[in-house]
This record gives sequence, C-alpha cells and structure tokens, in this order.
Amino acid sequence: MPHYQVLFEKRALKKLKKLSFKIQEKILEALRILRDEGFSPKLNIKKLKGYTNHYRIKIGKYRILFELEPKNIIRIYAILPRKKHTNNTHKYFKPTKKFIKLK
Repeated sequence: MPHYQVLFEKRALKKLKKLSFKIQEKILEALRILRDEGFSPKLNIKKLKGYTNHYRIKIGKYRILFELEPKNIIRIYAILPRKKHTNNTHKYFKPTKKFIKLK
C-alpha cells in the first residue's frame, strides 16, 4: 500500500482552522485515509481537468485541492467551499515554499 506524506500550504491550513470543528475532523480524517491508503475508493477523488497531477476531494460542501508530487508527496494548496473552486482553480494554485506536515 502506498504511504504518502501530506503537506499543507500555509494558506490552506489557515482556511482549515477557520472552519467548524466538525468539518475540520471530516477533512483531517479524509487526509489521513489519503496519507495511509492512497487513492482509496472511500474518498471522492477526481483529477482536475487541464492540470497535471492536480486533484480534488469532496467533503460535504467543501473541496480540498491538492497536487501529487514525486516521491509520494501530496501538497494541499486550497480548501474551498464547493461553488468557489469550480472555475477558478488557477487562482489558488500559486506554489509556495512554506509547508506544514500532517501528523
């Protein structure tokens, strides 16, 4: 089974902290499944059209946008309400060098 390293960009972590505790728990549980089991059928993961190695996970009304990088690294770059991410993904993908690791 693949084992991934999940890293948050600072702005994604900031958004996560603003959400309710219940939603935070659901998002973190989904990311733990992703980290431990990889692209599991338990998660609603889809590849984003027009991007290489970019995916989204649906969690209730929220979407987690992430990029799969070499060496089994997953970089979470946005956590957005459902409608906001639909056509504006390019606005949120601005690579930074500040990451926080999921524990």
